[in-house]
Amino acid sequence: MTATPSRSPEVDALLAERAHPLAESIDVLRRELLALPGVVENVKWNSPNYALADDFATLQLRRPTAVQLVLHTGAAAKPDHPEIVVDPLPAGAKWAGRNRLVVTLTSSPLPADDLATLRTTLAAWVAQLH
Repeated sequence: MTATPSRSPEVDALLAERAHPLAESIDVLRRELLALPGVVENVKWNSPNYALADDFATLQLRRPTAVQLVLHTGAAAKPDHPEIVVDPLPAGAKWAGRNRLVVTLTSSPLPADDLATLRTTLAAWVAQLH
């Protein structure tokens, strides 16, 4: 993915304060999310959050042994949004509801094959947002 990421100082501060053991994986996720055209990074729900026209991804950092990337269609439910299709699913991914995918990472660094699938998933997800 080619873009110049614009990291949020607010997210930088949050991550520095948390000092998460999987910081390397968090950094990879940030880089991949920010490489998507038009993505804005901020803090929402006390977590790193990513948006285009609406929120679509949030990093959950509650557990020291895992980082969760939650892909969604925004803060409010959108029952009329077409169902998002992602295939193949990245390692550690589980559907947590309609148009809500949770990818759980438990190691750093992210293996190259997993990173490639994650990139495909992110591109497919944002292509289906309306």
